[in-house]
Amino acid sequence: MFFDEIIHGTHYYRSPAPLPEEWEGDISKLADFSLDTMQIRINWRWNERKEGEYDFSDIDRLMDLAEKYDRKVIIQFLLECAPQYVYEKYEGTRIGPRGEFFRPGSHGAFYGGWLPCFTNPGVQRSAFKFVEKVAERYCDRKNIILWNAWNEIRNRPIEECYCPHCRKAFGEYLRKKFGTIENLNNFYHTAEESFETIALPAMAHGYWDIYEFKKFKGAECLYEYVRLVYDAIRKYDKSHPIMCHVGGTSGFQISLSDVCDDYTVAKAVDFWGTSIPMTTNMCSHINRVDFMMLNDYLRSIDEDYFLHEIYPGLGRFVSYDTPSSMTCKLYTALSTGAKGLIYWQYRAERLGHENDCAGLVRMDGTPREVAYAVKEFGEDLKKNMKYFVGAKVKSGDIAIISDFNSQLMSEIEDGCKCKDFSFDAVDPILYYRYAHAGMYRLLRNANFNVDYLSITNIYRINNYKAVYFPYHTMLDSSIIPHLQKFMENGGIIIADEGFGMRQLNTWMQPYDIDCKPLMTARMHERRLILDEYIEIDGKPSKILPFKTQYAVQDAKTLLTFKDNTPAVQYVNYGKGKLYLFGFSIGYSYHQTGDKVWEKLTEDILSAVNIEKYAYADFENNVYEKRMVKDDSEIIFISNYSECEKKIALRGTVEAIGANADIDGNVMTVPSNHIGYAVVRAK
Repeated sequence: MFFDEIIHGTHYYRSPAPLPEEWEGDISKLADFSLDTMQIRINWRWNERKEGEYDFSDIDRLMDLAEKYDRKVIIQFLLECAPQYVYEKYEGTRIGPRGEFFRPGSHGAFYGGWLPCFTNPGVQRSAFKFVEKVAERYCDRKNIILWNAWNEIRNRPIEECYCPHCRKAFGEYLRKKFGTIENLNNFYHTAEESFETIALPAMAHGYWDIYEFKKFKGAECLYEYVRLVYDAIRKYDKSHPIMCHVGGTSGFQISLSDVCDDYTVAKAVDFWGTSIPMTTNMCSHINRVDFMMLNDYLRSIDEDYFLHEIYPGLGRFVSYDTPSSMTCKLYTALSTGAKGLIYWQYRAERLGHENDCAGLVRMDGTPREVAYAVKEFGEDLKKNMKYFVGAKVKSGDIAIISDFNSQLMSEIEDGCKCKDFSFDAVDPILYYRYAHAGMYRLLRNANFNVDYLSITNIYRINNYKAVYFPYHTMLDSSIIPHLQKFMENGGIIIADEGFGMRQLNTWMQPYDIDCKPLMTARMHERRLILDEYIEIDGKPSKILPFKTQYAVQDAKTLLTFKDNTPAVQYVNYGKGKLYLFGFSIGYSYHQTGDKVWEKLTEDILSAVNIEKYAYADFENNVYEKRMVKDDSEIIFISNYSECEKKIALRGTVEAIGANADIDGNVMTVPSNHIGYAVVRAK
């Protein structure tokens, strides 16, 4: 952990708003809402309008005011708003696949100059020179606590840029990966002349080229951009941590048009964060569970993660959060391990298409109701900070395996379902996205504590008793030894339909699924289904989105399709079992919510005695999360049921927080409130 406290602050300034006459009044009042940290977003276009001429007078004054009122400062870069000279002198305009120019534009989030090609060397030199100037100017300011290298790093749209610089860099990326053009041709069975002449993808239909291009753009390039900013800052500031945050973290991306491989790009900085790529209103059970999922997913990328844009509602005259929704988000994030909570933003936006967006206070500076929920949370956090610093989320016994390569292939498969030869998807299935989300909902609804585990950290699999692979189509045989050891020790693997369906060159497996010696299986037939059911305990249950018929050697059948062919089979290996589904249990649950899938999963997991939450009652909207520190636990109870919740705690209660009361060892949490207790084991 980089800080000796949980950071609680707000974004304050993104030029040109708020206005200079509002600054001192606002900054002086931040403490009124228990906020001691403010973010200043430095806009490249605003502060370097002519090449080499830097005007930081606005930032200077804001930094002075921060020091005057003892506010901690996060400096964040907004490099995507490039000065006009970048386009005129260095030809920084991005080019589309048909030769069209993506002209720089303006909207609420990027007020001018959005977006140059950062693969262009001229753009890179200018951008990172600007970063150096900022770092040199402010690195010695005593109130800086953190740098944020990039606002919502991401690759968009699908093609992003097809300029000559990108084509050359793509060739160099492939050269670095394959060594020779013959190796690339042999691996992908292509007929490329050279890395210098390799074509950029024209559509998603060929799979291999768009797969490599998105790995290049969504991982390699983004890592390079962020790392260059990191190095530019480190040239002058040797000590303060440097983070980056993504807009739609990879587990929640919904198309090829918005991609970032968090697990790769996060390695470029000290720690990682995200905005909130989902509804901000926690008014329903599904919304609350999905928000828990976002935080648990982020923790698999970085245990020191930040929620870097917590919205007080999306505004725009449409959606505004209630104090209850804000409180739910804040304590959910705290209980799932967030080390920083930053609001977007202090004043509601007044410009561009984001007008009236967010804002703890309105455009005129008067507080919204959520501001008082923020104040109460901040006061409680400060009061009990000593318990949270150094505390870790209690791990579950089951993990959902996260694999960017399989998710990318799922997006590509969706991306070629179009009316013509273009990148425009029609009615995408979003198979991977909904499969992992559905299984998370299922497990939490069954009161299980569930983690995410990146395939890049598969060596940690033995920390769990069971794992779930959502549409793990890109099965790399290098993980098999880890799965072997896991199953030998009694571990359970639940594998959705499509498991190991593709080779690493994106081709379909022609014969056996490459999962020996754990399982010998062959896919006979696979069909998209819209209206098919399996009968379980006399009840028809809908299955989605594909029906796949496997022949699995030495397998036992758990469920059958209507035609009596196996729908769910399992094989034994060592002390463990591997369950292969002929449909997606995660996707089916996401779309239907059928409780039969909860019962089936519980039956499968019963063999390994997976611990459930002691006090949760998800069916009645009572949620539990636990953190551990030394010999104490922090037990969070979110009670959205219609009656108060009384919990007889085991151990010695050291402290209570939020809306909890204590009588002896009985903690009471009122209806529609959240409470927590710090309990030391006897």
